[in-house]
Amino acid sequence: MSKKCAELLAKKRLKITFIESATAGYLSHRLSLTPYSGAILIGGLVCYDLCVKTDTLHISPKLIEKYSAESAQVTQELVKKSLNLFKSDVYVACTGLLKRGGSETPEKPVGTFFYCIYYQGTYHDFVCVCQGKPSDKLRTIYKNISKSIISVIKASR
Repeated sequence: MSKKCAELLAKKRLKITFIESATAGYLSHRLSLTPYSGAILIGGLVCYDLCVKTDTLHISPKLIEKYSAESAQVTQELVKKSLNLFKSDVYVACTGLLKRGGSETPEKPVGTFFYCIYYQGTYHDFVCVCQGKPSDKLRTIYKNISKSIISVIKASR
């Protein structure tokens, strides 16, 4: 995450876990580059392919069919399922449409990302639309998630 976000997690001695679909491990990778990674990063799971969501995380195919794999509902469910797999203080799940070929529609264009942050028993759901090349979108979603983690933690004092 951003240096400021990583510092906050380390200062509060909080561990973080990522469940990543569209970001395909990018969030974990970026956090691993900070000097605080050893103190705060638990790890996570990349669930890019639908079969990982259904077969490994046991996300209901009916939920995916109803809302799509790239939706707030499925993203929150990714967090819920990860609570049984990892012991962490902060959980972050991210799905979205990095490039064409997903569930894009005029209302949900390519560049739409959904992320859910779970902290102290509360789910915080977010959506944002990122522009540019896939690498630009990843940098933008990384920054947005970092800012959101900081906001969620500071609001929970």
